[in-house]
Amino acid sequence: MKFTYFRFENFKGIIKGKLDFSRNSDSKVFTLVGLNESGKTTVLEAINYFAYKRETLDALEFESYEPDDIHDLIPINKRDNFNEAILVEAGIELDDEDIDVIKEAFIKEGIVLEEYSKNVSYTQKYFFKNSLHLKEKNGRFWSYDFRGRTKRGKIVKKLNNTQALIASRIIIERMPSILYFPNFLFEFPSKIFLDDNIDDPKQKIYQTIIQDVLDSLDNDTNIEEHLISRIESDDPNERRNLISLIGKMQRHLTDLIFSSWNQIFNKELKNTEVVLDYGIDSENGAYLEFNIKDDVDTYRINERSLGFRWFFVYILLTQYRSFRKEQRNVFFLFDEPASNLHPSAQNELLKSFEKLPKVLYTTHSHYLINPKWLEHTYVIKNSALNYEDEEKSNAKNTDIEITKYREFAVKSPNQSNYFQPILEILDYRPTNLELIPNVIITEGKSDFYIFNYFQDVLRNSKKPLKFCPGTSSSNLETLISLYLGWRTTFFVLLDSDRAGLSQKKRYQQIFGNTIDERIFTYSDIDPNWKNFETEDLFTKRDKLLIQQTSYPSSSKINKKIFIRSIQELFINNHKISIDRQSINNLNKVIKFLEKQF
Repeated sequence: MKFTYFRFENFKGIIKGKLDFSRNSDSKVFTLVGLNESGKTTVLEAINYFAYKRETLDALEFESYEPDDIHDLIPINKRDNFNEAILVEAGIELDDEDIDVIKEAFIKEGIVLEEYSKNVSYTQKYFFKNSLHLKEKNGRFWSYDFRGRTKRGKIVKKLNNTQALIASRIIIERMPSILYFPNFLFEFPSKIFLDDNIDDPKQKIYQTIIQDVLDSLDNDTNIEEHLISRIESDDPNERRNLISLIGKMQRHLTDLIFSSWNQIFNKELKNTEVVLDYGIDSENGAYLEFNIKDDVDTYRINERSLGFRWFFVYILLTQYRSFRKEQRNVFFLFDEPASNLHPSAQNELLKSFEKLPKVLYTTHSHYLINPKWLEHTYVIKNSALNYEDEEKSNAKNTDIEITKYREFAVKSPNQSNYFQPILEILDYRPTNLELIPNVIITEGKSDFYIFNYFQDVLRNSKKPLKFCPGTSSSNLETLISLYLGWRTTFFVLLDSDRAGLSQKKRYQQIFGNTIDERIFTYSDIDPNWKNFETEDLFTKRDKLLIQQTSYPSSSKINKKIFIRSIQELFINNHKISIDRQSINNLNKVIKFLEKQF
């Protein structure tokens, strides 16, 4: 079972919005990008407000996270007299196993399920009058299409209340849990009390973590029989059995946590281990205590650095969840995860998301953007805010819009600041240029990506030419000076438009004869290529084809979107079939440049 969409109305700043996963429902990771105050956190909060959650992390008392008062959810500009409803709706897709369980339950009620839809929805509505919540009018209802017949053959077109409750109960029991992490800033308890009678909801959460750790050992152990009873026992055999189990738990925790630490932070913590102390509290009974031991000292978790505490709790609450024997299906919500970590650590953390059942996260960091996940990336925009002129912004008219990244990029190509982290991860970052021999300097990154995509992906060249992108046709003096100083073979390739021809003459005047045989425009390669730019090497059909490969909704050639598509195709090593004319044009340029070397 999985969520296919979430729909919202009048939830804080979301007047109407839908987060649609249906086209990528099998994907594991979804990303929300947008500017500050655009509403990314509000989208996570709206999902977290979904009524049927088998478990919640709210009891952990996250810093800066306030418990919801339903009146705080009213849109700001409607608070004076709100007479509408706040709506949160989830689309859910059942799998074959879910259907089998429902069929079996219906048979016990004398119904044979014959027709059904795997797509169901659950809607919760909260009505208000004069901005006050009308609790008695709350509406919560399921929508599904189940039809069958009785054992006697009577057709059942509509389920009665009892039958509907059976279906709803099964769906609720099997529905993915929603776990929202507004941050990881909360106190880790000094002791985790194991008795099931403990009422503290925070302790209940940590008890489930202890059971997850036991499940990771795959030895069919549980808290009651194999921890509590042994901690309380005076039997020496039971004490020996307890020590053995505690040892296995410590070893597994140490291996998983510190192997992940070493991978993510790229630095090895040697002679460091997790140590579990245990005992009996006079008021709360048996407990476990988590400590970290190094060569000399033993520390409580709360005595370690903020980064380590963040990471330690992240592993406990996410990675160990995969070992749970029941209710493994989880939808994790992360708000700006690991924003305080080093870039390389953020990159490694991003990889760890793929090991989780399902993740939706917000980010401003390009280190937390994976180009392969752009199909399931969404841009969050607050249309009430004017980021160019803050005085024209009107927070009271907040209107949060949710748009798929590709759709937003096509419709609003000039508002790229909303998805700046994506552009930054696609952009070329030159490193160690002085170590690159035999280079072709181009006007910009567009040329770099076009020629590298052709050589590396379309042609699979064994010895591709090296291209170095400048920042514009008029800004190549520094690069030319460097390569002249290094006495490294290089050439300059410019467009044959007015700007390119003008800059060629200017560089010849600046550098004299040393540059005459090193600088070319497209008209030097083919006299017919007058007023030619690099993207003109492709036919119009291919430009649109390349564009639509990544941005299917684009119907007209747009230079920005075309180049962005080339970037994605190159980074993802995605090969497409283009016209022979385009291939011939690109080959002509490469062969001409090869001859120069």
